[in-house]
Amino acid sequence: MNPHGDFKIELIDNVVHVYPSGGFNEQGVELLNEEIVSIAPQDQPWAVLEHPKNSAGLTPEALSKIAGFYQKIGELNCVALGFEISSTWKGVLEKAFIDKVDIPICMSNDLEKVELFIHEKLICA
Repeated sequence: MNPHGDFKIELIDNVVHVYPSGGFNEQGVELLNEEIVSIAPQDQPWAVLEHPKNSAGLTPEALSKIAGFYQKIGELNCVALGFEISSTWKGVLEKAFIDKVDIPICMSNDLEKVELFIHEKLICA
């Protein structure tokens, strides 16, 4: 199956910012995950900050793939995950992987709060 889902991704001060949009299937998530790993710092702590807002959707398989990926990137020096996210998506993601991932996670529609959380985790790493 072809990958579905669009995204913009950029590295700013050891934080991989991800801006997904559209509906993601498992293959689309795999492509996004590969991009995250390819731009993440190799030799120092880093974090992921996702900005899905309400413009992205996920199939159940894609959600499962994301949970597995977030568990693995802790081994690649990722020290925190942040989500600028609506309360609707927050509930979905918490159920999907918050207890399955060892990396500290912050989910909020308050971007400043999420950025502060990530900054603190990077300083402590």
